[in-house]
Amino acid sequence: MKKIQTVFLDWSGTLANDLPFVLKASNFIFGLYGKPKLSIEEFKETFFLPLKEFYKSYLPEVSFMEMNEHYHAIFQLFQVKIPLLPYALEFLEFCQKKQYQVILLSTIHQGHFIKQAKRLGIEQYFDRIYTEIDDKRIAIKQIIEKEKIDPQSTIFFGDMVHDIEAAHAGGILSAAVLTGYNSKKKLLLANPSFLFENLKEAMDRLESL
Repeated sequence: MKKIQTVFLDWSGTLANDLPFVLKASNFIFGLYGKPKLSIEEFKETFFLPLKEFYKSYLPEVSFMEMNEHYHAIFQLFQVKIPLLPYALEFLEFCQKKQYQVILLSTIHQGHFIKQAKRLGIEQYFDRIYTEIDDKRIAIKQIIEKEKIDPQSTIFFGDMVHDIEAAHAGGILSAAVLTGYNSKKKLLLANPSFLFENLKEAMDRLESL
């Protein structure tokens, strides 16, 4: 295996601790349409990407556009409280020190990301930023080809099965972190190259790659 040169990073649940706020916003939407609310454990077991498919499974009778408008309106109120996850800043500083190319690949709304990243003061750590990605499995292959990235020296850190699947689709290493939206059981079934409790463990492992 070649030395790591490029690091893809997810945002929600990997760098940003927004799960409690996304759950609140989602439960608001479910309640709006008369659906039962989900506990955080239920959410982590059932949530999946792409977003359209997840919400369609709960609200097949509601258009995604209509539901999405409600969601973003309520999420605006919550996102001012979203912090970075433990070790996220240290991990970004580590990547900068190691001179990795760092690429954000996320489904997050671009406006939400800009506001959060600016408030948290971390925009400078990313070489490329890709947001509002519906399907990372498709996007990552396009990015790797467009930017002439060597798959053998690239790794994707994410907290969801979809992130691991995207890494597999791109032919790169996959690193699952247990800080976000999917349970350990679900992540293991996706067969990641690595599984970390947090980004501190990830830093320690990257030192040896």
